[in-house]
Amino acid sequence: MCSDTSRTQNTLCSYPGCRKRVWQDPDGSFSSYCGKAHQDAMAALNSTGLCKNCSNRPVYVENGRPHDFCGRRCAAEFKSHGNQPSSPPVSRTPSTICRLSRCQRPVFIDTNGIPSQFCCKGHRRDAVTEGEIEACMNCNELPKAMLGLGGKLSDFCSQKCSQAVFDHAPTILPVNEENSAYRKVADQFIEQWKHPTSKPTVVQIWKIYGDKESNDKFARYKLDVERRTNEPGGNTRRRWHGTIRACRLGDENFRQFCTNRPCSLCDIIRSSFKLAKAGARTNFGRFGAGIYTSATSSKANDYVEEVGGSPHKAILMSNVVMGIPIKLTTNQPNLTQPPTGYDSVVGEPGGDLNYDESIVYNNDAIRPRYLVIYDHDQSPRPLLGAMPSTPRGYII
Repeated sequence: MCSDTSRTQNTLCSYPGCRKRVWQDPDGSFSSYCGKAHQDAMAALNSTGLCKNCSNRPVYVENGRPHDFCGRRCAAEFKSHGNQPSSPPVSRTPSTICRLSRCQRPVFIDTNGIPSQFCCKGHRRDAVTEGEIEACMNCNELPKAMLGLGGKLSDFCSQKCSQAVFDHAPTILPVNEENSAYRKVADQFIEQWKHPTSKPTVVQIWKIYGDKESNDKFARYKLDVERRTNEPGGNTRRRWHGTIRACRLGDENFRQFCTNRPCSLCDIIRSSFKLAKAGARTNFGRFGAGIYTSATSSKANDYVEEVGGSPHKAILMSNVVMGIPIKLTTNQPNLTQPPTGYDSVVGEPGGDLNYDESIVYNNDAIRPRYLVIYDHDQSPRPLLGAMPSTPRGYII
């Protein structure tokens, strides 16, 4: 979002079809877009290709790496046909031909000249029920809107559904197991479990939606760090945080935040992390009065405490703006901010630590993004070759 004095507070977003005013950056200049979502959408245009088998849908993108196919079904079909497409490729573009694979009709174009992904509303619903596209996180009936041709998906099918969620924020919404976000979060949780105990079982995942003020503060802090350090996205990382849950938020259909005084989980989801509460639980921080997270999910698990009667455990995955971190191996408990020239602290294993820690010293440097409900047996990890029974839920 480069500075341009030709733009003012009345300039409209450059994203096709958007009628919102542009965002004002921390330096007082005005962006070309209403927000980061539309900036990313434009950057994603034509960034990925179409499935090698069906030539209809964009390829699946995992951790930034595009695959050859849109999903496992097309990958299997391609292999079963001797590495030949199951049907002759159809000359089609996601912006001109209905995205439902069995349809060849042109997409619907609205009065503003903006094309849909589908020819009609019925095929939008069919694409969801037939498992060809992820459902809107709010209505669960219509497909998620695509932000740009071949770009990433929004969480919602429309501005109406998006607004309905943020009007009730802060809130949490369940993430279906078929959702790509579920796979990514669950995989990271399992893969980053480093302690020599049995692997946990993911029971349910929820996405956390903060209110506009909280989101804007985080976005502005991230942009400020990005500009100052030249680190893309301010070097934002996903990190784990374990805390006290004094209710059953996240269990089955429990979505209402509690007001129980010891419930740090609900407090964090409602209003994010607070430096003022640093050290209130342990009276000790190896690296001072900061907000602590870890890339090791099993370390964060050590701080999970269930006092609300749930049979499961709950942990938070957060987005943390690390900027330029300093790596430390020995305790520095008197820190109240990172050393000069740095934006965060990373506690490296090998000195006073067995597992990593990430610490930030600004409330706006971190926001909770996912709530993971899981089961965990504290028994030692089984020996190689052992065949434990498969528990309920998602496990690798």
